[in-house]
Amino acid sequence: DNVTHDKLEGRYTALQEITATSGTINLAAQTYAAFNLTGNLGTATLNIQNIKKGQVIDILLSGTLSSAAITLADSFTTSTINKVGSNSLDTSKTNLIQVLCVDDDDSGAILTYAVADYANNTTV
Repeated sequence: DNVTHDKLEGRYTALQEITATSGTINLAAQTYAAFNLTGNLGTATLNIQNIKKGQVIDILLSGTLSSAAITLADSFTTSTINKVGSNSLDTSKTNLIQVLCVDDDDSGAILTYAVADYANNTTV
């Protein structure tokens, strides 16, 4: 009856490497917990699909971002996407976007996200 990492769904444990660089890029939240976009991003819409209330996904932007123009979207019929904090995408650095699903009611879903740059550093 023990719950182990191996028994959890991919939506809580799996990472998807994505090389697509423009257009609509689907992020299957029912299958993955994290998405690593490694390419030279241009104008792209990150379409979050099948996220559930309380679920958090991580979107790592580890590729080249100098010409990136990113929009978030989702697969709900009606939704609100809210930004948390004042940080915006820094195209000169690697970035992490964390998305929390506050409500997954298809007629009134709510997603919140925060974005910050990140770097290899072990000092807090």
